[in-house]
Amino acid sequence: MRKLIYIPIVHTSADMGSMKEGLKEAGMAKLGEREWIENERRIAKFWNEVEREIDALDLDYENVRLYQDGLPCAGEIGMKIINTTAAMGSRNFQILKKLIEKGAIVEATESPDLLRKEHEYIKAFVNAISKKERSDAERQYEEIKDELMEKRDAFIAKTIDATLKDGETGILFIGANHNVKSKLPDDIDIKSLD
Repeated sequence: MRKLIYIPIVHTSADMGSMKEGLKEAGMAKLGEREWIENERRIAKFWNEVEREIDALDLDYENVRLYQDGLPCAGEIGMKIINTTAAMGSRNFQILKKLIEKGAIVEATESPDLLRKEHEYIKAFVNAISKKERSDAERQYEEIKDELMEKRDAFIAKTIDATLKDGETGILFIGANHNVKSKLPDDIDIKSLD
């Protein structure tokens, strides 16, 4: 039997790499500094709970495969992304790194082309100079966002199906707005941590 631990996550600015500062500024402008700080505190608490729950599962890490929202590669390049993002303060990637050190295997989870396309749209509104430019970029992203998410979710489900073997447990860290669950085959036993 194949098992999958499904962890809906909330991304932090530390997860966003080169767009970290722009997204942080946009978030602070939208929420206000006090609410931004409180939100960061809630997210840190969430990640502490996720780590505690994973540790309590007492998994055989040699038979665990890791799937990460936004991770298009594994191997040396994937590890470089994980190590760099963990060093930038991402609790998500710090937990990934810890699980890999225990013997879990990370898989290339996402389509590089689909991620690149989404990144271009997000970068356009993060780097917008004028309010009109930002508004136009946000509108353009809104127009394609659902279709892009649908394609990404289908790709992720296909990746899990192709790589998760009988007797293995997968752990999927996936943004809360995704819907990968409905696209997974019936022979994968899914347990949500939420």
